[in-house]
Amino acid sequence: MADCSCDIVANFPVLAGLGIISASLRSNTEIMLTEDGSALYGMTLGDLSMTAYAVESKENTLLECPGRAGISFEWDQRISCDGEIGVYFIPRGKNRAYIEGDVSDNISLPNKINSYEIFSASAGSGPTTPYFKTTHEDGWGFSYSGNPLSVGDANGEGPTSVSFFTFLPGGSKLYLTSFSWECTPPAVPTVSYSFIFVGKKEED
Repeated sequence: MADCSCDIVANFPVLAGLGIISASLRSNTEIMLTEDGSALYGMTLGDLSMTAYAVESKENTLLECPGRAGISFEWDQRISCDGEIGVYFIPRGKNRAYIEGDVSDNISLPNKINSYEIFSASAGSGPTTPYFKTTHEDGWGFSYSGNPLSVGDANGEGPTSVSFFTFLPGGSKLYLTSFSWECTPPAVPTVSYSFIFVGKKEED
């Protein structure tokens, strides 16, 4: 039978004390069969995602309108078959960053290249349902300096260090693919992270 366990999430070590709302990990090992039937196996690949509360200073009480911000990074995956399978992630050298509405003062997008109006309106709950209209700005040089993990352009240049995820396969390297911040006052802002990872091949 499979090795599994069940407990309440309050006892899950990654969530404790970090304000993390949810976390999910999926993985698999790269395997290739040669013409003579031999199996070549190598790195463990997977993806990791988490959502957390972005608990910050009192400045967030000044946010009046809903806000969103985020950045995404693109990676090329390359496989080497020289004796064993090796997997590498190479940055494509481009990212997409944006800010919408009111955002925290620990988020910045200094180099804005375009802005336009966006809105959200629905009469599904009746004609008195509020609608929102704000400005969306695209640009580069994005940075987030809050908890639980700061984000900036450097995350798109190589692996991201996440010290509190100690249960990943040995020697794993995490590569950030997307980050987002969102707040609808008076609720506490939340942040979401998505990673791909590659783990070191275990020795025989």
